[in-house]
Amino acid sequence: MFPMFQELAPEGPHDKCGHHHAICLDLKNQRFEVLDSMRSEADADLTTHVEYFINNLKETWNRHYKNSRVQIGHFPIEYVATTKQGNWHDYGFHMLEYLAK
Repeated sequence: MFPMFQELAPEGPHDKCGHHHAICLDLKNQRFEVLDSMRSEADADLTTHVEYFINNLKETWNRHYKNSRVQIGHFPIEYVATTKQGNWHDYGFHMLEYLAK
């Protein structure tokens, strides 16, 4: 699991301050899973950030593990439906729940 700290704030989308979401590399099911307590796949900021991060991870994996029997280049991204927080400050609680699972 990769806890991510994409910046997001209600006061101004250009002056963002740390909202956490998780990107999980699920080797068993051969996919990336994205968990966010505020946003969904419909949010362009989230999908742009996730795709950028995962593409870099895939390139790095290929560079350092090109001879591994496990290759992740074809893994799709799944945005997991999560319970959405009802305020702007409970993302830490949700992140800990994701880590526990």
